[in-house]
Amino acid sequence: MRRIVSTLLIITGLVILLYPLGKGYYVNYQQDKLMKEWQEISANLTEEAEGLEPVENDEARIARKQEEARLKARQEYIQNNVEGILTIDKINLKLPILKGISPKNLEISAASMENMGKPGQKGNYAISGHRNYGYGRHFNRLDELNVGDIISLEANNAEYIYKVEEKLYVQPEEVWVLEANGRDREITLITCHPERNPTQRLIIKGKLSY
Repeated sequence: MRRIVSTLLIITGLVILLYPLGKGYYVNYQQDKLMKEWQEISANLTEEAEGLEPVENDEARIARKQEEARLKARQEYIQNNVEGILTIDKINLKLPILKGISPKNLEISAASMENMGKPGQKGNYAISGHRNYGYGRHFNRLDELNVGDIISLEANNAEYIYKVEEKLYVQPEEVWVLEANGRDREITLITCHPERNPTQRLIIKGKLSY
């Protein structure tokens, strides 16, 4: 009986230890998938569609139709959900930005807040992201940023470069950090702090440099 209990305890411990790692691999897989989807839109989709040769038999025709439907569904998903690409070289971060804060979007990547500023435009473009267990995942290393560091944003066929001007630790209810000053083109990155058992929010604020 003792041996059985000991074995069960060991198995339980291994599951607890391995679950975050397995989840991390899954999250990374989803991020990589979205990055590939973003990079393959427009020209690649056209090339792939044009590269599908006409066929004679029913089986090949069905396969061609299914492939065309897959390409169309993929394009629609990208256009409806991906808003841009966030890159911060200092912390080796490159993530697709999904439109709208939702559990699904935040599980996959970073997400922009609706009814806020837009990329590169006047106002405050706010992006939220989780801090998942594991070095370098999502916004885990955001606290390594300091004033003067560079944030790059690709959106609307343009690249926007922001320079960090503030690094703040605030309470969850301090929503003033999302307010725009009415003059500048701002960006605000938001995540929980500390990584485990968070009680605050880490805020990185930047202004468009060029």
